[in-house]
Amino acid sequence: MSEEVMAVPAAGPAATPKHVTGLIGSQGSAATRAMREQARRRRDAEAKLQQHLLQTRSRQSPG
Repeated sequence: MSEEVMAVPAAGPAATPKHVTGLIGSQGSAATRAMREQARRRRDAEAKLQQHLLQTRSRQSPG
């Protein structure tokens, strides 16, 4: 996994979310929530896989 995928989001005024008032709910539609949940699960799975790969490599390295 590349470093840019694991990078922490930027801080400061550019990183602050824009607040929309009116008809749009703060969490978005059901489809948006489902996509966010799927993305979160994918990130969690990728992090777990990365950790497993690093552990496997450390066991295989000559020592």
